[in-house]
Amino acid sequence: MTLKFEITDIQHPENPNLFRIRALRDITKYNIKAGDLGGYVTYGSNLSQTGNCWIGGDALAFESAKVYGHAQVYGNVQLYGNARIYGKAHVYGNAHVYGNAHVYGNARVFDNVNISGNSRVFERATVYGNARVCNGSRVYGDAQVYEDAKVSGNAHVEGLAEINKKMKVLGKCTVLATDQIYYVDGVTAYFDKGENLLIKGTATPNYHETLARLKLS
Repeated sequence: MTLKFEITDIQHPENPNLFRIRALRDITKYNIKAGDLGGYVTYGSNLSQTGNCWIGGDALAFESAKVYGHAQVYGNVQLYGNARIYGKAHVYGNAHVYGNAHVYGNARVFDNVNISGNSRVFERATVYGNARVCNGSRVYGDAQVYEDAKVSGNAHVEGLAEINKKMKVLGKCTVLATDQIYYVDGVTAYFDKGENLLIKGTATPNYHETLARLKLS
């Protein structure tokens, strides 16, 4: 197997355990040429030698984090813990992915996002802004989570759902969407005094479906 990259002796200016990588062959998918410098890793296992995956810019992958498949990580991203980025996912900007979080499929994660815990972002989902996805939550389908939104506590956001502004999705619930009508399965949806949407927990046993307009004007 022809190696794709090598670890150089160029240390990270703030963390001497991280070293820049250098491409040993072209990666035409991402316009990487042999000899180009990439981001920083601690171990060769942080980035797969196969596929088109790449860590670029000043992105960091350390501890047991792994990037593989055809994924791309760049900008000032930090991956650590047991984070996994794979498939055709793109993670960039100042995003942090850590814990046992996975980003894969055609997902896009960028800006100042935090993905943590056992959370998963996959399929064509997009998470951006200052959003947080944590504690085993799932964001998938064509869902979007952005601005200061938070998805936590094993919640699922899927379909065409958009969770934005200061919305919070907490607890074991599923948020689906068709157009601008959002279907909230087995949860209570309400606005707090600050008109921030909260979707919280499981409602009464016979409360199977609530229709709520979740999109803030």
